[in-house]
Amino acid sequence: MLAVGGAGSLAACSSLPMEGDVFQSNAVDEGSDVLVQTAPGPVDGADPVAIVEGFLRACTAGLSDGFATAREFLVDSAADSWQPMTPLLLASGTEPLTVRRADDGGVSISGRLEGSLDSTGVLSAQGLDYSETLTLVTAARRQWRIASPPPGAVVPGSVLRTAFTQQSIRFLNAAHDRPIPDPRWLSRKRLEEAALEALLMGPAAWLKDVATTAIPSGTRLQDVKVVDRAATVRLHADASSWDSEVQALVVAQITATMKEVSGIDTVIVMAGDQRLAAQVTPLDAAAEPGAVVGMSGGAVVRGTSTTRAVLMQPSTLGTTGARHPSLGVDGGVCVVSGPSILRVGPGGTQAASILSVGDSPADAADLLPPRQDRHRWIWTASQGRLIVVDARGVRAEVVAAWLDGRGVISMDISAESDRIAVRHRDAADPSNQSGERVDVAAIIRDGEGRPTRLGDPYPVAGLTGQGAHELAWYSGTELITIEPSQDGQGTASLVIASLGGLEASRSPGPPTASGIAANRLDQTMLLSDSDGQLWGRASGTWRVISTTVTDAGYPIV
Repeated sequence: MLAVGGAGSLAACSSLPMEGDVFQSNAVDEGSDVLVQTAPGPVDGADPVAIVEGFLRACTAGLSDGFATAREFLVDSAADSWQPMTPLLLASGTEPLTVRRADDGGVSISGRLEGSLDSTGVLSAQGLDYSETLTLVTAARRQWRIASPPPGAVVPGSVLRTAFTQQSIRFLNAAHDRPIPDPRWLSRKRLEEAALEALLMGPAAWLKDVATTAIPSGTRLQDVKVVDRAATVRLHADASSWDSEVQALVVAQITATMKEVSGIDTVIVMAGDQRLAAQVTPLDAAAEPGAVVGMSGGAVVRGTSTTRAVLMQPSTLGTTGARHPSLGVDGGVCVVSGPSILRVGPGGTQAASILSVGDSPADAADLLPPRQDRHRWIWTASQGRLIVVDARGVRAEVVAAWLDGRGVISMDISAESDRIAVRHRDAADPSNQSGERVDVAAIIRDGEGRPTRLGDPYPVAGLTGQGAHELAWYSGTELITIEPSQDGQGTASLVIASLGGLEASRSPGPPTASGIAANRLDQTMLLSDSDGQLWGRASGTWRVISTTVTDAGYPIV
C-alpha cells in the first residue's frame, strides 16, 4: 500500500519490458569477461508505479553494481536489510512483468517466473506464477520509495546466462569411490573462488543425504591463483593429521571441481605450507560401463559387431521372446518376459522369475525395462508404481511422498546409483501429458545398500515436450529424451537438459528413433528405431550400426 504523503498521478497499469533502459557499457570487470550493466536511479517526482519499474530495471543491472542502484529505490531501513540474492527470482523472457496500482493502494508486480537461484548457486527450474504487492512511502524530500521490497531481486532469466556460468561441484558417494556432481550457477566475476567455496560449504540440500566430502570440517579457502592454466589452491587447514587417502581424495575433489573451470589444466593444492598428495586418480576412472548389452536372436549379447559376446542363450532364459536385458555388477542378467522379470544369476543355467505384475498383454506393456544398480537392486515400474526388488525378488519399500497420486512413465538410475530420474504424470489420468514433470531425487539407502526412500524432488526443465516418453541419464548432470516426429513427418528430436538449467537443447535424430541407450557418463549413446535398427553417431552423422541387436542398454558398474 501507499503511505499518505503526497504523489503525482499514478499510472494504472504498465507492462515492463525488463530488457529496456538497462545499458551495457564498454567496460569489462577486471579479471572477468562480464560486461558492466548500468541502470538509472530514481527520478525526482516519479510516481509509485514508475519507482517500481525503475527498481526492477535496476535489479537487472544489480549483478554489475552490487544492487547499489536498486537500493536507491528503497527506504533506508529496507535498503540496509534487503538481501537480493536470497533468492534471485528469474522472470520469463517471453512474458513481460506487469506493474500496476493495487486495490489496496500499493503497487503490484505480476508475471511468470522461469525459476529461482538461491545464494549457494542452486537453481530451481520450476515455472511459477508470480505476484507481489509492494508498499511505498514518501521519504526524504517527499519522494516515493519502496518500504517492502520483494524477498529477492527479480531479474530476467537471460541475466543468469550473462552474469553466471554453470559448474559442477564434485562431491563423493558414501563409499568415496564415485563422484556425485552438484551443478551450481556461479558468478563469472570470481568463478574460481566461488567454485571452491561451494565445495567447502557442502552439497546442495537435495543431495545432502547421499553426497559426502573427504575435505575435513572447518577447512577454509585462503586463496586461489591461476597462472598459465595452472591453479594453486591454498587452504586454511592443518593437514598434518590427514592420512594419504584423505589427502588424495581432497586433491581429487578440488582438482575435478577446478578443471570444470575453463582454462585450468593443472591444480596444486596447499594446506598452509604443505603441498597435498600430487598423485591423483580421476574420480570417474572405475565407472566405464563397457560395451552395450542387447538382444539378438533371442539371446542376450554384449556388443554390436559380428564378434559380439553371447551372455545368455534362449535355452537358459527359457524363452525366445525375452526383451530389455540388464546386466548387473555381479554378472547376473535380468530380462523382461511378458509381464514378468526373469533373472539368471552369475554362472547360472536357468532363469527364475523374480517379479510378475499380472498375466495380460496390457500388464506386459506397462512393465518398464529393469535397471540393476551398483548395490544389486533392480528398479522398474508397473501401472505407474515404482517397484524395487533384490536378486531373489524381495521387494524394498521405497518411500517417495512426492510420487503419491502420480504415475511413473519412465525412469533411469544414475551411474553412481545414488540418483534417480523420473518422468511422472497424474495417476488419475496417465494418458494426459498435461501436468507431466521430470524430477531427479537422491536414493537414500540403509547400511546394507537397500533403498528406503527418495529424497526431495529436484525439477528438470525442458523434457516434457509433445510425445516425449523415454528418459535416460546422458551424463552425470544431463538427461536426454526423444520427441518423436509428429504425424510421421520430419525427424525425431533429441532433447538434452542439464540439471539446474532453464531450457533444453534440441538436435535431429534418426527419423523414427524411439529408444535411447546412454552410458550415463560422457554423452555416449545409441538410438533404436521402430524398424529394429540400432543407430550410432560419428562426426555428427547418424548411421545404422546394427540391424540384429535390439533393446540395447548400457550396464551400471
